[in-house]
Amino acid sequence: MDLRPPYPTLPYLEREAGLPHMGASVRGPRALEHEDVDAIMACADAQALAEMKAYARSYFAVSGMIVMSAGGVVAATAARRPALALGAVALGTLAALGVMEARRSARQWEAVIDARLTTLASGSPGEHGSPASGRIGRLH
Repeated sequence: MDLRPPYPTLPYLEREAGLPHMGASVRGPRALEHEDVDAIMACADAQALAEMKAYARSYFAVSGMIVMSAGGVVAATAARRPALALGAVALGTLAALGVMEARRSARQWEAVIDARLTTLASGSPGEHGSPASGRIGRLH
């Protein structure tokens, strides 16, 4: 029985900093949830956060399919196969939409990571800008 996790080992998870797993899929990271935001904002390990951000930035989903589709369009056009060229265009379009969605989702994760790294760099106290920390919720 294989007891390894069903995803690749990720450096930011190996640090055991309490960060959530973003997912490992060609469709992009999983949807960001409130618990994920809380875990990221509670993390004090800047190195783990930086590794997590690097992982988030690496999501380009099925971008290779866009390149292959472009090559398919050229080859099909040269071979005078318009139906095949149209199929390659459709495949490229679907791949481009997939890449845009993966990047959109990854940017949500990156935004939370950036917020936490900024908070850590500023040295401000408080868990994550909660009203108890005095950073959000009051007009000064």
